[in-house]
Amino acid sequence: MNSNSELLEMLNKMGGMMDSFSGNYSSDDEEPPKPVLPTKVQPGIICQVDGLKSAAGQKLNGCQCAVIRNISEEERFEVRMKDEEGTKALKEANLSPVEKLVLPTHSRRGSSSSARSLCELLLYYKGSGPGMAPEFSPSRITLTGFAGQCLDHIGTRNLMWLVQVQMEQLAATVGLAKICLDYDEEGAAEVLFALLEGDPMYIDVLIQTIHWTGLIDHDGDDNNDVHSDGFSNCPPTKLTPDQDSYSYVKLMSTGPLRLLVEMTKYKFGGALFEAMKESEFHHLFLQRLLRLVGREGINTNDGSKLGPMARKILLKVLPGINLEKKLDSMKAQHLLVQTSRNLPCQFLRAENVSATTLNEIYFE
Repeated sequence: MNSNSELLEMLNKMGGMMDSFSGNYSSDDEEPPKPVLPTKVQPGIICQVDGLKSAAGQKLNGCQCAVIRNISEEERFEVRMKDEEGTKALKEANLSPVEKLVLPTHSRRGSSSSARSLCELLLYYKGSGPGMAPEFSPSRITLTGFAGQCLDHIGTRNLMWLVQVQMEQLAATVGLAKICLDYDEEGAAEVLFALLEGDPMYIDVLIQTIHWTGLIDHDGDDNNDVHSDGFSNCPPTKLTPDQDSYSYVKLMSTGPLRLLVEMTKYKFGGALFEAMKESEFHHLFLQRLLRLVGREGINTNDGSKLGPMARKILLKVLPGINLEKKLDSMKAQHLLVQTSRNLPCQFLRAENVSATTLNEIYFE
C-alpha cells in the first residue's frame, strides 16, 4: 500500500467487510448510549470547580479540572485546570464530578486533528471476555483526515493486516502522541482532557493497543500463518505474544508508548495513569511493560527500542520501582519467566500492586 488515497479507496470498496469487523450502531434500532457519571471525587476524573469565595477562586468557579492526586495530609486534591498551566490544591467540597461524554454515533471520527476527534477512534468494544456481547459498536470504519495521515507511521503492505490489528485505534494513538510532541505541555493537556472526558472505554482501548496488539507484519514475510499462533482467538483479557518486527516497534514507539512517555513529562500526566488503574485491563498493561523491560535485558529488537520507554512509564506509574537502568541478562530472564503470558500475575492487579512488592518478586 503506497498511499493513503489508495487505502481509503479500498476501504470504501470493502464496506461490508468493515461493517462485519467493527459492527454498526444505529440510533434508530437501539437505545442511544447514556453518559457515565463518576460517583465520587477521585484521581483520574474531570471535575467542575464550584463554591470558591476568594477573588481569585471565584474566577475558577464553573471551570473544569483534571484530578491528579489526593493530598491526604491537607485534605485536598491536586488538580490541573483545563485552560490554565500549573496545578492547584482544592477541597473536595469545591469539586463536582462531571458526566462523561456520551459515545459518538457519527462516522467522521478522527477527521480532524483535535484530540477529542482522535479519541473517538478509541472505540470498538471493551472485550470483557469470550462469548460476551460488545457494549458498544461504532459506525462503519471511515479513517479520513488527520487520522488517515497517521497511517504513514504504520507502513503496512496489506490491508487485511491493518484491519486485524485495530487500524483505527492504533492510528488514534499515533495522532494523539503527535499532538503531545508538536504542542508540548499545551498539547499534552489537551490530550489528557480528551481522554478523561470520554467514556471509560477510551482508557480501556488505549490499554488494549499495548497489551492486546494484533500480529503486526513480520519483516520480509508475506505469509504470517506460521507466526499467528497465540494471536488468533486470543481474548482481550489475556496478553498477546511478544513481537519484534520493525513494523511493530515503529508503531508502538510512535503510538501508544510514545503517548504515555510524553505524559510522564508533566505532573498532570498522573491523572491519566490514575484513570488507567481503574481499567479491568491495567494488570495486563503492566505485564506488557515488564516484558518489554525483560526483553531489553536480553537485547531483542523490540526490547532495545521499547524497553527504555517502558521503564520511563513504569517509574511514573510505580515510583520506587528498581528500573532506573537496563536489567542484566540474568534478572531479565527471571522477569520474563515471572511475567509469562500464561501466568495470571495476580501481584499486578491494582489492589495488590506496589513498587515494593514488585521489587521483591522481580528485581531482588
